[in-house]
Amino acid sequence: MKLSLLDLPPRGWFALDVIKDTRKCDWVALMVDVDPAQLRSCVCDFPTRFYVPPADYLPEGRPVQQCLVSIPGKHRNADGAWQAIHDLIGRGMH
Repeated sequence: MKLSLLDLPPRGWFALDVIKDTRKCDWVALMVDVDPAQLRSCVCDFPTRFYVPPADYLPEGRPVQQCLVSIPGKHRNADGAWQAIHDLIGRGMH
């Protein structure tokens, strides 16, 4: 599955993980349209499927939509990238 790369997070979506571009200090967030706590009961495609333990995966719900979102700025570590994506999500809610 090819994921869309967006500049802004879709409203109401959740950050599942932050991933570093190996060549730079650029980061992207893997985002889903379902609360991560509910992923185990939804139909997940890869890479989101990697975040659900196999023993807990009971896909009875709807398919999960996923995308990548560019995280602006340069961040040396995942903590900085997480803070930046949460700030970006928070700005979209106001």
